[in-house]
Amino acid sequence: MTNFLLRPFALSEHPLRDRSYRLPTPAIEDLYKLITDALNRRRTGVMAYGRSRMGKTTAIDYLVALLGINFPDLPVIVLRCRYKRVPSETAFFSNFLNAVRHKVTSGRDTEQLRQRLVQRLCQMADIKGVNQLVLFADEAQNLTRCEYEWLRDIHDDLHHWGKTLLVVLVGQPELKGEKTTFQRDGSMHIVSRFMVHEFAFHGARTAEDCATCLQGYDQQEYPSDSGWSHSRFAFPHAYASGLRFANEGSAAWYAFDQAHRATLLPEKLEIGMEFLTAAVEHLMLTNAVHDGADFRPSHELWKQAVKASGYVEAMLSEIAPNDQ
Repeated sequence: MTNFLLRPFALSEHPLRDRSYRLPTPAIEDLYKLITDALNRRRTGVMAYGRSRMGKTTAIDYLVALLGINFPDLPVIVLRCRYKRVPSETAFFSNFLNAVRHKVTSGRDTEQLRQRLVQRLCQMADIKGVNQLVLFADEAQNLTRCEYEWLRDIHDDLHHWGKTLLVVLVGQPELKGEKTTFQRDGSMHIVSRFMVHEFAFHGARTAEDCATCLQGYDQQEYPSDSGWSHSRFAFPHAYASGLRFANEGSAAWYAFDQAHRATLLPEKLEIGMEFLTAAVEHLMLTNAVHDGADFRPSHELWKQAVKASGYVEAMLSEIAPNDQ
């Protein structure tokens, strides 16, 4: 066996095993364009929403890494928005201070906490020699009206110091409903800052979308710049003889489509990234032992992979009891 066909380490140690890798998707690429356009135009808010399991949180991780590469001096913060019954100003600022890695995140004086946060954000920008920052608010549907007001105060304080904060709200479809509510009751100061530019997060809607996502397995390498793409690592012999997962888009779509039709759900097929990646991982990890020059994923293998992804169970679980 030549070195070209010999994996540099065991498959069990590859990120495919623990899902610690990130791939670009059409939705991520579209959202990235919207964010970079917002940065260039000095806009202050982008709102991205979509159903569960469409890969929103994973997208944040990917976008943070991508911004770090293309905008290395841009401070990027990720704020996890937790559900709470009663909003607390102290808890809000403490959570935010923790997100920006401030040494002191607690206190009872909310004004002092707010000033501490603004000073830290200004410091992050000044150290990099920039006047822009990006904040990703993950699970933003959990933000209350009070918290939007507190976020607006931070935005205005930063503006006073010559800094622009781009807030990217990422959450469930309820976010769109929140925007409608704010518009209806005249809270345009919230809408105009954070909710003007909308993005509907989506999964794979076509075989072409699947192919675009699967192409990432042919292009992304681990370790970086090693020449070992994920698909080559799983199937070195088949890869050497021409196997490319970018060519499996139609096969993957067909397998998911067949599974979707079996559920009798009226909605059009839209594959969440969680299920598509889970299917690919199952196919790769389970069948790597069958690698050979002639190996190609069959329809049956894709069918098994879709079943293992849990797609059908997840779709059926979303049906209300009186709908079944």
